[in-house]
Amino acid sequence: MILFSLGTHNQDFSRMAKAADDFAATTHERIVVQSGYTHYEFKHVTEYFDFCPKDKMQLLMDEADILVLQGGWGGICEAVDKGKRIVVLPRRNGLEHVHDQGQVAKKMDELGCVICCMDEKDLPVMIERARTYNFKPLHRGSAKIVADTLMEWFYNK
Repeated sequence: MILFSLGTHNQDFSRMAKAADDFAATTHERIVVQSGYTHYEFKHVTEYFDFCPKDKMQLLMDEADILVLQGGWGGICEAVDKGKRIVVLPRRNGLEHVHDQGQVAKKMDELGCVICCMDEKDLPVMIERARTYNFKPLHRGSAKIVADTLMEWFYNK
């Protein structure tokens, strides 16, 4: 099963919803989408919901072979802590979020914890790559690098 999570941020993320729907048209795998505030008319995805209790989301994450996540720090950290195969399609500054999630996603990719996918057209290739990629855990030292980088980005602008 592949779980797509668009997160809980209140701005539309139809770009990711459409990418999930397009991917679902090409596979027989079970695709589940948590759509949040995004209202997209799925044609190929048959299992989707806007929000659910945290324990249900945890069960879906545990069951998933691959997680395709938006670039929120909380969801990424939870998935990395679970040792999951993760592809991140970050929200873009402006219409999709209040900041560019690409910075965090790229840094986590550099650390080997996730695969960052900046263009939704590349998502099928990145999902295939995730099947065999040797993901690395987020060690205490590398977590400090990310935390320090985030502090610098948010407070020294």
